[in-house]
Amino acid sequence: MKRKNRDNVADKTVVGLCTIICVLFGLFCFMPLWTALVSSFTNEGVLFREGYRLWIKDFDLTSYKVIFTGTNDVMSAYLVTIATTAAGVGLTLLLTSSLAYPLSVPALKYRHRIAFFAYFTMLFNGGLVPNYILTTRLLHMRNSIWVLIIPGALNAYNMFLMRNYFASIPQSLSESAKIDGANELRIYWSIILPLAKPILATIGLFAAMGYWNEWYKVLLYIDKRELFTLQFLIMRLQQQADFLSSSMNPMARQALGNVAIPTLGVRLATAMVSIGPIVLLYPLLQKYFIKGIMIGSVKG
Repeated sequence: MKRKNRDNVADKTVVGLCTIICVLFGLFCFMPLWTALVSSFTNEGVLFREGYRLWIKDFDLTSYKVIFTGTNDVMSAYLVTIATTAAGVGLTLLLTSSLAYPLSVPALKYRHRIAFFAYFTMLFNGGLVPNYILTTRLLHMRNSIWVLIIPGALNAYNMFLMRNYFASIPQSLSESAKIDGANELRIYWSIILPLAKPILATIGLFAAMGYWNEWYKVLLYIDKRELFTLQFLIMRLQQQADFLSSSMNPMARQALGNVAIPTLGVRLATAMVSIGPIVLLYPLLQKYFIKGIMIGSVKG
């Protein structure tokens, strides 16, 4: 009885220590985000004089006013980013699962050769110039919202991750459905996909982060202002703020009342504006994300 009590005390002690360590680690990870949020609402002069703080000393919205000057542009960029993210995630899940499921079926002929072609794309690619020519001259997607959605919709790494998860689902389910008269399409849509929510959430989160942070394709293929994404617009705002801050002469500063352009505050404010939706989305998908990564990566 005494031994059992000692074991219970030891177990509780270990659990308590692990809880404390996890809480401290969580606070350690949260501190940079909190510091950036507080600093984005702090006066630029205070930041330069006193550095980063855990609480707002001199509340100032100048950084956010700089970002949202020309609200139509920012709102338009938000809508473009949301639209491309939603459409891109849907297309990514559809294409990735449509390729991954056949490659997980042992009865598919030449499935290993097909998988090799997909793996080959992870090792080699045509480069920037061939991709640019293909996108602009052959596919005619320049200045089109589809150039932000289609090229990144299918990724070989995500496909292999999903294929491994599909392979972990017992084959007896598919065999039972075939006995009942279901074809492969019905099995894929009605049985496999409902059981694959963890990996779908995982790949969906990967795709959402990629589409949400997209700016490079806009730089290459987009000239229309109404198709700018949020990240690209934010990058331009930061560049403009840095340029104005470095190029203003003393007379111009005096004409503006010696108000410093908040270049550091703009960077922090834009970070808060851009990462907000992703930070809110991750907790909703966390349980699926962890399970999908573990099963999809371990199963060979």
